[in-house]
Amino acid sequence: MRIFDDSRLQQANKEHQSDIDFSLAMQKAFWDELKGFILRKTTRLLPFDEVKDKLEIWFVQDLGTKTVIVDSIVGSEGRYRSFTRRFLPLQEDLRNRWKKVDQAHYARRDLPPVELYKVQDAYFVKDGHHRISVARAKGVKNIEARVYEYECDVPLDKETDLEKLGIQEAYHQFLKDTQLNKNRPHPGLQLTLLGGYPILMEHIQAHKYYLENKKGEDVSMSEAACSWYDNVYIPLATVIRKNRIMKYFPHRTETDFYLWVIKNRGKLSDQYVLNEESDSMVEAYARKYGGLFRKIIGAYRRFFGLVRYR
Repeated sequence: MRIFDDSRLQQANKEHQSDIDFSLAMQKAFWDELKGFILRKTTRLLPFDEVKDKLEIWFVQDLGTKTVIVDSIVGSEGRYRSFTRRFLPLQEDLRNRWKKVDQAHYARRDLPPVELYKVQDAYFVKDGHHRISVARAKGVKNIEARVYEYECDVPLDKETDLEKLGIQEAYHQFLKDTQLNKNRPHPGLQLTLLGGYPILMEHIQAHKYYLENKKGEDVSMSEAACSWYDNVYIPLATVIRKNRIMKYFPHRTETDFYLWVIKNRGKLSDQYVLNEESDSMVEAYARKYGGLFRKIIGAYRRFFGLVRYR
């Protein structure tokens, strides 16, 4: 006669292990939150509704079932406060549901695909938060998902956080005001700091004024933006690319550098005549700000939020 029921013992062991797994996941979530606080970097998921409102995205199509890289899932439709950016659980009331999914993982039972929204290269959870959380805890790299795609005119990816979302909101508004994305598809005017797009708009407004004086007639904002892009931005961007300057600034973009160079030149009117001096000016600026000491100072200033365009 058996004293213990093996099946009940195995079930108890599984439940105990799942309790341990959940508690470890919550501990990791705590350390993630603490690290984020120290480094001044948010560890929270992006709210999908906020992304929809800020970037004015719209539904395009149902892509069916796809294999999605788990690391590319950056937000949630309704549970963004319940999990960290790595989908670690933040609330004790998630335990029972989380444990059931964890036990299914141990039993190797097939679970239905999660449901995700796709926006550019970033994904947001519609349904299946606990399944994704357990998958992340187990080190799973890919997950089956029913994917619904949304159209967006600015880039999003796994690196997008709330700060970058604010920058992308400004970029979206800039493209909307200038119509550049329609007249010059994929203009590539990405900035890494807030405050840059109003300065670009000032450049375009100044160029608009210059064109109107030259032509003696009104010029639309979209026409001025195209002229600025073709005759001001692209020539300087070409010099930047030719000199391979951005290798000195791996965390910045070509458009960041454009703004810094224009500011360094001192006079906005100089942008209307780009000559051979542009090469030496860009090279000199890179030598000045591309050294090891400047990189260290730059990292310090970025950490404490001291980097500004103006």
